[in-house]
Amino acid sequence: MINLDVDYPYISMIKKHKSQYIIEGCGEDTNFKIIIHTDNLFEEEIIDIQRCKKNYRPRILSFFELYILYDISFNASMELYRKFC
Repeated sequence: MINLDVDYPYISMIKKHKSQYIIEGCGEDTNFKIIIHTDNLFEEEIIDIQRCKKNYRPRILSFFELYILYDISFNASMELYRKFC
């Protein structure tokens, strides 16, 4: 059963691989894949985004919960939220 009462955008998968996070999620029009890794020289988070075709995936997190549960800064999670709203 598909829940049509979903607040977009949301995160459907997150994995940590070495020193980077791989995130998949759903927006209103497209799905997206994000890789976040830290540049140790400048101490900043680098965000790479790829959009893909829309399909349904179950929600596990919102962007507001991302910085609480994972080692991702609040600024990076809000930047991602703004890009997909």
